[in-house]
Amino acid sequence: MRTLGSLSVARTLLAADLVDRFRVVVFPFITGRTGQERIFDGYPDVALELVESRTFDKRLQLLEYVPTLLDEPPRGGLGTRPESQPGS
Repeated sequence: MRTLGSLSVARTLLAADLVDRFRVVVFPFITGRTGQERIFDGYPDVALELVESRTFDKRLQLLEYVPTLLDEPPRGGLGTRPESQPGS
């Protein structure tokens, strides 16, 4: 199943551990003060492993990740892999 633009459906599926891939498209601009909501508010903590990336028109990037739900944030902070936590 794929979902585009439904944040509540994506949050529910991720919380139920039913998401096997995240596809993120990076557009080359920043929406500073005109941005709407932070899209990952309400999501559980998730480690993402990059499994594929592509660049289109030398601008847009498609990044594909495999998510792993975390019980807590990594002890070493951002960029720490979940398997490096003691007791994992």
